[in-house]
Formats: sequence, structure tokens, C-alpha cells
Amino acid sequence: MKALIVIDMLNDFVTGVLNNEADAAKIIPPIKRLIQHARADPDWLVVYSNDAHRSDDREISVWGRHAMAGTYGAAVVDELAPVGAEREIVSPKRFYGAFDGTDLEEVFRKYGVSEVILTGQHTHCCVRHTAYGAFVRDYKIRVPADAVCVFPGVDGDAALDYLKMVYGAEITTTSAVMLPNS
Repeated sequence: MKALIVIDMLNDFVTGVLNNEADAAKIIPPIKRLIQHARADPDWLVVYSNDAHRSDDREISVWGRHAMAGTYGAAVVDELAPVGAEREIVSPKRFYGAFDGTDLEEVFRKYGVSEVILTGQHTHCCVRHTAYGAFVRDYKIRVPADAVCVFPGVDGDAALDYLKMVYGAEITTTSAVMLPNS
């Protein structure tokens, strides 16, 4: 079983308080294709790993108020929003990594997940921490370079190189991930 993890494609990170609209807009179409592919394949899960902060979360002291649980800013952008499909999981998080303080590992165990495909924002932060979580749990990690982005001013290639070098992530493309038997 494969898990497509869509990380922080939230209103606050696309057009809101920590907006990255120019780069985030470029990755919405490839992520949308991957979501459609995963929903159609019974061997895939779609996981939305979304910041859903409380006012006392440590991250708020670093980044300010953003993606506060239950707000518009913490909702997935309309183009990628969950639809309640079978094998679709919404996993709120209060830290950078998708596994930190969540039950995602237990969910993956239940479904027999052996591989994760990481997409979304930001390659050098939340994607990186999610890759670490996947690495220490022994999941195969693939990152389609056309479906992730960084903050403005950050070297996206260096962020991808780090994932490859440190976590053994396969840096690939959306098209390659969707190939049969890939």
C-alpha cells in the first residue's frame, strides 16, 4: 500500500498569513493529479497532513499565528480539498512532521503502508520532517519534485538533495509516480 501525503496545502500557506502563492500555485495541478490517481487506485491512501494549531503550540512562537485549528486558514485549498473518499485520511498536526503527535503510524500499520509519496509545502521544513518520520519508520520515500515547494529565497534543489542524501528519498516526478507498477 502506498500513501500520498499532501502536506500543508492550506489557505494560510497559499494565500494567507504565511502565503507562498507564487510557488504553491505551481504545485497545485500536479498534486491534484496525484490525488485523483490515488483515489482511483485501491492500493493507495490519500493523507492530508495539515497544521491545526492551538494558541499554545511551540510553532506559534516561531511563525506567529497561522493555521489555527478550525479556521479558514487551516483548511486545505479548495482545489485539493478532501472529499470524504474511501481511503482518505485527514491527519491534523501541531508540529512540522506528519508523524509527530499524530496517529498516522497506527493508521499506516492498519492499512499495510510500505511507501510514502510526499507532496506539498515546504520541502525544507514540513516535508523534510515528515521524511525523517518516514525514514525512522522504515517507509520507502518518494518525492515528486514538481509537487513540492520551498519558501521564497530557499534553495529548493538543495532541499531535495538533502532528502535524497540523508533519508534515501527517491526524487522523481508526478508522472513517474503514476506509472503502473512504479
